[in-house]
Amino acid sequence: MVLHRWAYRTSADALHPGTTVRYYYRTGDSLATVIERTERYVTFVGEECNGRFTHDQIDHLIRDGRLEVVLDDTDHRPPADEEIVGLSSKRSHDVV
Repeated sequence: MVLHRWAYRTSADALHPGTTVRYYYRTGDSLATVIERTERYVTFVGEECNGRFTHDQIDHLIRDGRLEVVLDDTDHRPPADEEIVGLSSKRSHDVV
């Protein structure tokens, strides 16, 4: 039996609200959920990271292996009672 390794290219076009991503940052990695997509930005939040990036920045992160789309996963947003407005509760590894 021959195993094939499939390589798919993806881009910021694949990220829509509800998409789960794994974001690799300087001190680790974390799962997050895309909560907003505009003509210019993609925003995701998770228990351990928040991020807002332009589509070009997202494409660069994907090419560098720092952002991956996770298939068949659950929602990774913080509990509803935590404040997310404006991504104001940034941690040291958050990027905007």
